[in-house]
Parts: sequence; C-alpha cells; structure tokens
Amino acid sequence: MRKHCHESVRRQTERIYDDLRGKDGRLSRGKLLDFLRQTQGVAEVEPLQAESYSFQEFLYIWLNHDDAWGAVRSLRSDEDDETKPMSNYFISSSHNTYLEGNQLLSRSSAEAYTAVLGSGCRCIEIDVWNGSTVRTPSRSPHPHPKSGHRRHLSSPSLPRLAPDSLFNRHIRAASTNETERPLIEPRDSGTTLDPREARSRGHSRGRSRDSSRSTVPGEPVVHHHGTMTTTVGFREVCRAIRESAFKKNPLPVIVSLEVGAESEQQKVMVQIMKEEWDGLLLDKPLDGCDPAQRQPTLQELHHKILIKVKRQATDDCLTEAEAERGQSSQVEGPRGGKPPICEELAALGIYTHSEHFEEHKLGTRSASRIFSLSEPAFSDLLKDSDKSRSILEHNRHCFMRIYPNPYTRFNSSNPNPSFHWRRGVQMVAMNWQNSDKGMMINDAMFADTRGWVLKPRGYRSDDCEIDVDAIPRKTLDLKISVLAGQFLPLSEARRMSGIGVGGDRKFRPQVKIDLHVEKPNRSSENNSRETVPGETENPDWGHNVAPFEFLDVKNVVEELSFLRLRVEDRSSSRVRDTPLVAWACIRLDRLQPGYRCVDLFDATTRRKSHGQLFVKVEKTLR
Repeated sequence: MRKHCHESVRRQTERIYDDLRGKDGRLSRGKLLDFLRQTQGVAEVEPLQAESYSFQEFLYIWLNHDDAWGAVRSLRSDEDDETKPMSNYFISSSHNTYLEGNQLLSRSSAEAYTAVLGSGCRCIEIDVWNGSTVRTPSRSPHPHPKSGHRRHLSSPSLPRLAPDSLFNRHIRAASTNETERPLIEPRDSGTTLDPREARSRGHSRGRSRDSSRSTVPGEPVVHHHGTMTTTVGFREVCRAIRESAFKKNPLPVIVSLEVGAESEQQKVMVQIMKEEWDGLLLDKPLDGCDPAQRQPTLQELHHKILIKVKRQATDDCLTEAEAERGQSSQVEGPRGGKPPICEELAALGIYTHSEHFEEHKLGTRSASRIFSLSEPAFSDLLKDSDKSRSILEHNRHCFMRIYPNPYTRFNSSNPNPSFHWRRGVQMVAMNWQNSDKGMMINDAMFADTRGWVLKPRGYRSDDCEIDVDAIPRKTLDLKISVLAGQFLPLSEARRMSGIGVGGDRKFRPQVKIDLHVEKPNRSSENNSRETVPGETENPDWGHNVAPFEFLDVKNVVEELSFLRLRVEDRSSSRVRDTPLVAWACIRLDRLQPGYRCVDLFDATTRRKSHGQLFVKVEKTLR
C-alpha cells in the first residue's frame, strides 16, 4: 500500500534524518542500518547498496521497508496455529447479534449477522421465540433456495412486554440518553457492510430483507423478548448466516441459542437449521472425537457451524434471557418462562452444550460444557481468591462465556473484555453496534486474525506444568511521544455542517492515551495521559515533546494488555462538547518500537480512516 506523508509528518522525519546524519551531508549506510535495526527493531533488513543516502532516499526506504513504518506488528505464523483444542483460543463473540441498536427499542435484522460475521466474529447469538402460528413439524414448505420455491412473507406482531420487563424500568433513560450508532465493521476497511447498506444492496438485487417481511407463519422468530425491539424470522437469520459465515474465513462459527420457543417450534428450528445449513451444521460427533473425551481442534472444524444449547432445562435456574429482562425465573408461568429443550434440539449441542453454572463444577472437567455467566455474576465469584484460581484452571480446559450486565447495559454498552480474558474466558459477548472502549479493545485483540486467537502461555490446556499463580508476567516500562498527526478526520457534526474543512484552525485535536493492564489497586494507579490540544487536522506537537511515561508497571501479560489512543476535538471548553473523532487500539505484544505511524479508525463507523498519528514508542519488558 502506498504511504503518504503530510507536511506535519514530513517535518518530523526530516528532523530524524538530520539527527541521524549529524554533521555529515548525507546519511551513511551504517547509520541507516542502525536506525532500522536498533531504533525501529527490524529483524531482517533488505540489502542496502549505496554508501550514503539523501533525505528522499532515506524516507523511501523507511516507508517501503516491511515492519519499519506501521505501529502494529504483522502476525507471525505460529499465531495462526489451528492444532489446539477449541478451549485454547479466545473467540470473537457477539451478544444479541440480531440487534442494530439498544437492547430495548432497536431493530432486529438478519443483516446484523452479515455485518459481524464479515468482520471476523465467530460466536453469534440468536434469541428464538414462537412464531405467529404454531404448526406440527413437517417438511418445510420453504425449501433451500436451490429448489427455486418462493417464500410468502407476512408481517410479525409486536413483541409482548413482560409485566416486570427491563423495558418498563429503563425506557425513559434509553429514550433520552441513548444515541444509537449503526452496526459497523471494526478493523478492515472493506470486508463488511453496515446492516442498512446490506439491506440497500439486497433491494438492488431485487429481494427485500426488511424485517417486517421476513417472518413466515408457523416458523420461529428472533427478537429480544419483553422489549420493544422488532422481530425477524429465524429462517431469514439462518440464511444470512449461511451466506456470510465462510465467505472469507473457514474457521468454525458457534451459534449460541437462547430458546424461548415451545417444543414444537424447537423441532421446526432444527428442521430449518438442517435445511439452511446443509453441509455446514455439525449434527453428529466427528469420527474419532468423542465429546465426552476431548474437544476437536480448529483444523478439524473448518466450515462447520456448532450449536451452543442446553441439553435440558431446569425450572429453578435464571436463564440469560430472563436475566436480561430483569425478572425472576417465575414471572411467566410454572417453568420460569422457558420451556424444556426438546431432544432433537438438545442433540445438536455436541461439543458446545450449555450448562447451568454451579461452583462445585469448577473442579470438574467436561470437554463439551460451556458455562454462561453475566458480567456481575462473574465479578462476584472473583471476590474469593480460591474461586478465582479455580476459574482460571477451569478455563484452561473448559469453555466459559460472559455476557454484558443485563441490568445496566440496556444501552448496548460493553464491558472491558480484557478483564475476562485474563481469567481465561474464551467468549466475551460484545454489543458490536456500540463503538465504545470495550469494542475498541475487542477489535485490537482480533485485528488481522480470523476470530480465533490462541491464548498465551499459561492459559492453555497443555500448560499443566505452569501453576496458575505462576503464569509468566513481566514488568513494563513504556514511553509514548505523540509528535504529529495527519489527515485527522473531523467530527461527524463538523462534516455534516462543513465547518472545519480545509484546515479550519478551530479544530483542536487532543490525543488521549490509555494503558489497559491488570490493575490490582485501581485507586492507586493512573494509566491515562493526554496531549495539549493541537491545531488543524494536521497537527505538529514538535520534535522534542516530553514522552508520556508508564513506568514499572508490574504483572503485565503482553498479549492481554492494550494501548488505546483517542483523538478528541477540544474546540469547545466544555467537556461534554469534545467529541471523539478517531481512535486506535493496539495489543501490547504487537506494538512496535521506534518512530511509528498509527492508523486511526473513524469514531462513528469504526472503519479505518485516512488519519494517522506519528509517535515514538519506547517499550521494555523485564
């Protein structure tokens, strides 16, 4: 990719060149090699033929040398290892995937699945409920599209509110405070569509994907029960998953089912999944891989959809869907509002069966079991140090999934997933429609990957020789100097109004830096820094600015720590009027040393922008 330097960054590179050459007229080959190897940390430098180099030659070599310019290290081949059992990976995961906005009022759509799967998500969630008319299962009148049979669509009814629903308690807060943003792709600038863009393209191909026309009488529907979210047909969702799950990525997809549908409708669900996912659905154990004995590896599961579902329902446990509606398990009838899982559906939970969490089970191993816990329930467990050790040991061998706090995150905000990854949790379900701190960190963890990231040493099933209290941790010294910026995106308000275009000096970008590491004593540590406001979308903070220092930071696991940079518009003196205009988040083990250009992502779309920050990175781990 061709790289560009605005004058603000070019001035910085000229100063570096002048410092390197000293009193010499041109930069010697030896000094250029030292710069690339020692300052920039480039392991293999391409042969340099000339004895000395002009500034233009120096800049050309720098810009076009692999791993010499960008801030994020390329992935190594060993980081793409597919030979480990499934629980040895962190999995990019989505919560209530069908929603395009908040948890109470937003639209449900099949395009939301297209968007997140295209962005590398490999664990998606579907909440399934009875359709408008329950029928006895038989061969579907709506076969696979290859048959050419056209489906007749009908409009869904408005979902009924539960008497003690979360909606009734929080509707005013959501309607006055929540600013919805579209569901957007995270790291790659060309892989995924906004759901609304997908719908538009669907119309252009002559087929409607509007959720009000996607339900079929007698077939289950998908929505957030007990709220005012709209409804989309289960078949429509399954079809969108089939069309997008493996377009660019062969690694398996886990479908987490929350089932509120009755037994007869569950049988219809199974029928639909087998029809729509024919050849993809894992509906029986792999040869030589007994679910009671071992987990399959990733390379054994290429192009497979795995179902996470309960093997049986109990009357006395609070289900995830009920917790999200803020009600007890007894609100909607004698079975707590959730029917038992029928035999046909339960049979699909082969290597990923959901099981009610009980503390004594932490000491037992089950190759196929998944515990799903809410964010606050998990935090409560960690208050006991013995349980905290047990959780980490459990998660070396068995699955755990965390979903957002159902009582406070009705606006689709997210937890910090790194907190849970450090406890070995494989699946931290995120609200992908919200571009907040949690999603930035999630994007950084899975940047350039295929949605499955191998855990670091000490967190894997084959690390039995490493005690959980002795997982390799280091002490970090990190210095970041923010030198300049180029082509910084303007805020959405400025873009809409046209204010600030062409270098308007009223745009005052300020860079804020956060280091996300384990914090044993949160009250005693300040891991945030910020620059003085710059001027224009191409600011220059000078060559000799004091670095931001994060020194003697202990107990750091580099693969589970993150550096986050935010660019805000400080043209207003009021804090609430300083919009985020761009951001970047980098996993610490992938942060490269030296003078680096940091690619920035747009605050509204989470797509890569043209904006960059030019920084100096000094990183030492001991």
